Amino acid sequence: MEVTEIVATLGSLPAVLRAMLAPVDPETLRTRPEPGEWCPLEVVGHLIACDSAAFRDRIAAIVAGSGRIHGFDAWAAINVRDFAAEALDTLLDELAAERQASCAYLGSLTDADLAMTATTRDGRVFAASDFVHEWPFHDQDHLQQILASLKLAYLPGMSPAMQNALAGGDELEE
Repeated sequence: MEVTEIVATLGSLPAVLRAMLAPVDPETLRTRPEPGEWCPLEVVGHLIACDSAAFRDRIAAIVAGSGRIHGFDAWAAINVRDFAAEALDTLLDELAAERQASCAYLGSLTDADLAMTATTRDGRVFAASDFVHEWPFHDQDHLQQILASLKLAYLPGMSPAMQNALAGGDELEE
């Protein structure tokens, strides 16, 4: 996959999230599906935190020749602030600004930059391009996480028969 396609995919996420989440009740966006799991607003907060620290900064360090890939603690990044207490529009505006900076940076990279490598603490070697390609994969994992969380809000409106049919993977006859 070309970097230009990855940049377009990454750049589209804030608008996709806005279209998907804007109609959802704010309380639903603040509800954790299970203790220890993130609510949709916290997932958006995680994406904000990851843009710079987990992706852009790591790629920049590799390209600059640092030789070392630093770890990223997702829980520490999300516990820096109470994302669940913030407004969806505020978080999505912040994510959009981060994405604009990230997409501009990725668009400036050359093939030689993408081939640069660095090593993790445990000795694994990764190229800058590994992180570029992992980024949309990461976004899509978290998009699935948000969708799974939102699906739970529909269950109380369903009869037990429908809930059982869905839980068992049954297809309903037409």
